[in-house]
Amino acid sequence: MTPRNHDRATYGAHAAAVGDALGKPFIPWQRLAADVALEVDDAGRFVYSDVVVTVQRQCGKTTLDLATSTQNALMGRGRRAWYTAQSGQHATDKWREMVEDDWAQSVISPLARKPRLSNGSEALRFYNGSTFRPHPPTVDSLHSKQVDRASIDEAWAFSQTDGQALVQAIAGAAGSRSMVTGQRPQVWIESTEGTVDSTFLNAVLERARAGDPTVCLIDYGIGPDVDPTDLDAVAAAHPGYGYLFDMQTLVDNLQRLGPGEFARAYGNRRTGATERTIPLDAWKRAAYTDPGQPEGPIAFGAAVGVDNVDATIVVAVRVAGDVIVGVVPEGHSPGSDWVLPRLQQLSTEFGAPVAIDRVGPSGALFDAAERAQLDLVPLTSSAVTAAASNVLSWVTTEPQPKFRYRPHAALDAAAELATRRWIGDGAWTWGRRASVGSISALEASTLAAWAVDHLPKKIGRQLF
Repeated sequence: MTPRNHDRATYGAHAAAVGDALGKPFIPWQRLAADVALEVDDAGRFVYSDVVVTVQRQCGKTTLDLATSTQNALMGRGRRAWYTAQSGQHATDKWREMVEDDWAQSVISPLARKPRLSNGSEALRFYNGSTFRPHPPTVDSLHSKQVDRASIDEAWAFSQTDGQALVQAIAGAAGSRSMVTGQRPQVWIESTEGTVDSTFLNAVLERARAGDPTVCLIDYGIGPDVDPTDLDAVAAAHPGYGYLFDMQTLVDNLQRLGPGEFARAYGNRRTGATERTIPLDAWKRAAYTDPGQPEGPIAFGAAVGVDNVDATIVVAVRVAGDVIVGVVPEGHSPGSDWVLPRLQQLSTEFGAPVAIDRVGPSGALFDAAERAQLDLVPLTSSAVTAAASNVLSWVTTEPQPKFRYRPHAALDAAAELATRRWIGDGAWTWGRRASVGSISALEASTLAAWAVDHLPKKIGRQLF
């Protein structure tokens, strides 16, 4: 989230006054967003050329867009504000909703002529010569047009190719406006988080969260460790809760959408897919909360997250027909330099084998473990795919799961985010890059479960 710089002036109060006049007074997050996004430098020019707003559903994002677009149009004569969304029809429908339901009924409607609603020529024309119009999200829709303010709504729906082409078209249309108006044009990119397929929005957010000084980021949502079915936690992270809806709305939408889509829509958390691969109910049922330690043969699994973001060591124990896994003490941390020394400690103490995938992010760890002469479980590509299929099958076994796990934040998060990567001919494994976030804990658990299920007769001492 971009902080407010109180040394700068802002047009935020002007936008808030428009909200009041529209009959939609700003709630706290909207006022803060307007104050930050509309900060100006010593010359009175907007500080930020791009404003990225990612918030949950039912936050009042549309009200903020209409108020700030109107504020922009009223800054001077002949200004041009535009609005688009995931399709031309969506853009027109949403623009009509803003203009007909909010603007036309407001006390400031006399500042503009009667809205023009004819298909293809929709426009709100202010008496100062400024306009606010919708347009389809195509590269040629703004050809020969002028842009002082552009809104791209529901940005999660755009591919990287289409979204970037649209941004470039807007930039071309806005190119000379600062010389004409003396004001920096702004592009507002607005959306709830998407899925792994939301490649345009994901790239925009990566740039914004990296701290690009030209970008104002307004960002609300639940953290990666928050259970999306914990409605109190979801409510606490939602800036519209208590102002625009109540707890019953969350209860109803969790039931209607399911945990995966609910986490995206009301938690504003990116998901690997519209629904999780491992069903939440089955995963919860598989939790092993017995305070006692299970007795049986053991094996370890280790995995490194994509781009070395983290690593996890898991122990698996076979108890009768079940496999129970748990992250070992000091077994999940950022980076991977710590993994081999910890594996050497565990191997020496318990004499149990270790499973590491020699392909992918864990390849360097496998090589180091092999050179250190650790007892490694042989893994072929078919074994890796079979291991993933086994875990999904065992977790969802009725009436009782055959795969159990000690609850751990990293493992719960990985189970929520994990998606499949299809290998061919129906085979699949966990998709490391397709999943939105590290799944090293789930991968290590999968390998440990495979290893303990394929132990030689000689086994080590039990550890949990």
